[in-house]
Amino acid sequence: MKGMKGMRGMKGMKGTVYVIQPFRYRHPLAKILKQSLKKKYPGTKFKIKQNYTQQKTTFNNTYFIINNPQLKCWDGLQISKKIRENEPKAILILASTVMDYTTFFRSHIGFLGVIDLQNTTDAEIQSYLEDSIKMLSNNT
Repeated sequence: MKGMKGMRGMKGMKGTVYVIQPFRYRHPLAKILKQSLKKKYPGTKFKIKQNYTQQKTTFNNTYFIINNPQLKCWDGLQISKKIRENEPKAILILASTVMDYTTFFRSHIGFLGVIDLQNTTDAEIQSYLEDSIKMLSNNT
């Protein structure tokens, strides 16, 4: 029983994991997250959205936000700023096609991490998911 203390809340978290991405975006990020949650954290809510709408919530959420500067009508950094303004304790992970760390740092958004969508592995994506769930489990 001693080792079970850390496992409380690991079946699912109270917040929701969101992927914010353009309509019909072609990258397996959402699929990888969905499968990992289903397998390891079946009670966790998962949603894919094309935009961010402010929500009244008492729970902290995790957001994986797509950033692809080649898409003219999509700005992942602006979406991230909007989320951070409305949910200061949310966990944000930027998934970007262009790795401009200076811009990401100067945005002062406070990302948990940045995923390089051109050179990522399933394990890296799952690692960020695991880290975010552990952080949220420790905060509750």
